[in-house]
Amino acid sequence: MKKFLNWKWNKENGIIIVLAGILCLVAVWPVSEKESAKQADTSGGSFTQEENDRAESAALNVYIENQEERLKNILSRIDGVGETAVMIRASASKEYVVEKDVTTGSSTIIETDAQGSTRQNNEASRSEVSVYTKDDNGQDIPWVIKEIEPEIEGVLVAAEGGADEVVAGEITQAVQVLFDIPVHKIKVVKMKNE
Repeated sequence: MKKFLNWKWNKENGIIIVLAGILCLVAVWPVSEKESAKQADTSGGSFTQEENDRAESAALNVYIENQEERLKNILSRIDGVGETAVMIRASASKEYVVEKDVTTGSSTIIETDAQGSTRQNNEASRSEVSVYTKDDNGQDIPWVIKEIEPEIEGVLVAAEGGADEVVAGEITQAVQVLFDIPVHKIKVVKMKNE
């Protein structure tokens, strides 16, 4: 305790105290929200399979709702159809086709043994590597060359004019042309009067 009370202020002790103070400030300095969000994103940026499935399901539902609304709007403009309600069933979510860097090679090896017999071996090799590009944040993302929309598996249309065979035929042909599905996957029914 005597040493502490007899402590003298000098240049070396002053530098040590200033550096210790700076270290304490850096340790407790608040981090801005952007930086903390960025740190959370880089440290825990992976999603669980359950979260991926939920996101794909939500995207599929949005796609189906959009297609149903568009179909409902166009069908209601056909003469004799009247008011409509539409339900679409799709198989899976959107699929992305990624660009691949394909490397192929072949070689032929001819071997001759001591007796003069020759043997020829042909070898072929092929390797594929996904091509990546950078997004706005500098992250590597696959280079998508094509997006395949979900496959429509069935369409149900309830229409005020659905009892009329001519109108039902027009609706069926319109749905078949728009979604490129066979006739047996399209059902047109008369809408109930409420």
